[in-house]
Amino acid sequence: MECILFEKYPNLKKGIAWECLGNFPTPVRKLERLGKEINYRNIWIKDDGKSSEHYGGNKVRKLEFILPDALRRKKKTIMTYGGMGTNHGLATTIYGSRLGLKTILVLVDQPVTDHVQENLLLFRHYGAEICYARDRTGATLNSIRYFLTKPGVYYLPPGGSSPLGALGFVAAAFELKKQVDAGEIPEPKYIFVALGSKGTMAGLVVGCRLAGLNSTVIGVRVAYTWLANEEATADLANKAISLMRRCDKAVPAIEFIQKDIQVLHDFCGEGYGFPTAEGKEALELLKKTEDVKLDLTYTGKTFAALLDFVKAHKELNDAPIVFWHTYNSVDLTPIIKQDHDYRKLPKSFHKFFETNLISYIQ
Repeated sequence: MECILFEKYPNLKKGIAWECLGNFPTPVRKLERLGKEINYRNIWIKDDGKSSEHYGGNKVRKLEFILPDALRRKKKTIMTYGGMGTNHGLATTIYGSRLGLKTILVLVDQPVTDHVQENLLLFRHYGAEICYARDRTGATLNSIRYFLTKPGVYYLPPGGSSPLGALGFVAAAFELKKQVDAGEIPEPKYIFVALGSKGTMAGLVVGCRLAGLNSTVIGVRVAYTWLANEEATADLANKAISLMRRCDKAVPAIEFIQKDIQVLHDFCGEGYGFPTAEGKEALELLKKTEDVKLDLTYTGKTFAALLDFVKAHKELNDAPIVFWHTYNSVDLTPIIKQDHDYRKLPKSFHKFFETNLISYIQ
């Protein structure tokens, strides 16, 4: 299987490593029962939750470019950081180990939920080395320590959102264009996606322009404004274009500015990882109508924003809207049930299990 991006720009293969890690294209379908419930008959899902049978979600696409690059550079260890329940960290650990790479996760505080406890247990199960850094300052200091003491570390930004990682979603837009051309889905007027570390949205913005999709990507901010904003997303999109053009001059020299990036800022709540009432309602509605599982950190807030947008814009008149589902749908609870002794974690993490929040563990 060849990367869909290389079909359009074959010279990219000379400078960019890639390996297929997932099952693509991911499915698209109309949310019929939801449409009847809310009286809007043209909402679709692009289900990246089903991107792999090992661990799904949006990180798989990014890692298809990032991990082969680490191997090409003869690195043996990936180091990245994020919140204590980072899905990016878990995906990196799972797919890194499948390619023979060790993962170091430098973790900072976020609200402790059942999801955080589950992911901490899964980090250890899949072999990650985890370090509690408390905050951004601690993450910086610990990252420097690892660089000084562990030669050959490959640093990966939070969320896998480097220019290289963003290429995963440039390719994803070409994948969607093929599905549109095949009549599987109408061309979307709007594409809603979570905006956290920016790589997913930046890649989609670039990919839609290059693929000729006349769709507006709307990012729903779920992280702090200093990280997730219009200017920083445009900058990452431009860096992804620059990376592609260094390898293949057939890539158009396009440039994005702040006003090209559409972000909704009102659905983040108290901050990253803090649930919102609207997010919970959206989660329950989509589970009830379509049996699609969302999370409260990313996709619940994103779908809440989509529902609000539809309600507020009556002039849309059933124009096609795509919800880009980025949350893993692979059930890892059997692993957690069998391997849930938190005392095997470093002692600095034990305090986060003083109250068991995982309902299926006694």
